[in-house]
Amino acid sequence: MKLNNESSNPLYVQLKQMIKEEIHRGTYKPGQQLPSESDLCDIYEVSRITARRAILDLVDEGILQRKQGKGTFVKEFKIERELLAADGFSEFIMTSGETPKSQILSCNTVKASAELAHYLNVPDEEPLLRLKRLLYVNDDPFFIDTTHYPLSLFPGLEQYITESVSTYEILKRRYDIVPTSNAKVLNVIYATQAEAELLKCEQGAALFDIFKLAFDAGNRPIHTSTLQLPAHKATFTINSSALPNAGGKKVLPKHT
Repeated sequence: MKLNNESSNPLYVQLKQMIKEEIHRGTYKPGQQLPSESDLCDIYEVSRITARRAILDLVDEGILQRKQGKGTFVKEFKIERELLAADGFSEFIMTSGETPKSQILSCNTVKASAELAHYLNVPDEEPLLRLKRLLYVNDDPFFIDTTHYPLSLFPGLEQYITESVSTYEILKRRYDIVPTSNAKVLNVIYATQAEAELLKCEQGAALFDIFKLAFDAGNRPIHTSTLQLPAHKATFTINSSALPNAGGKKVLPKHT
């Protein structure tokens, strides 16, 4: 991978761009350690000064991260999210400049438990659509999302669910319903073996567990959602002035 010595761009700039392209192609993945400076010199046929300058610039740009005594790593994407924000996963990720993707793990009709019936203001054993998905950011698994929708409010919803279309976009386009507020409960749990395999983390790793009850503009509950994501991948903020009116609903922790 020899750089162009005749280019008007300095070699360290060319090397920076090449490393960025390798990261984009997935040669170097988020969280992966980069080759050492001496190995980079051999791979790209540059001097140690050139390699060091390129790495330092990429660290300054937030693309790489240096860990004392360990080496240089591709920085993992970390969500900085207003906890009470009402937009959906796809909408939020796209506004962050990243690429969202979802994988449907299951999509089936279930009967509402007493707890879900209370939250969604439907009779016990009312049919609900249970949608479980694995949500990705730039091909990196980020969330396990389990959502329940009342089919009395969204008849036929299952036929519109796809891996490529935002569910909030479906609710808006097909049913003219837009989530405008929500109530959330956040806890920390520890990854089971199944969760760790899906999220590509260690079994027992700390996960944020977020239970959400979403409302439309008329304070009507429209769905519940439970998200699990590795705690090191997210920072949440709370704007107290934006606290939603939960319509008198009492939102209880899912895990205590």
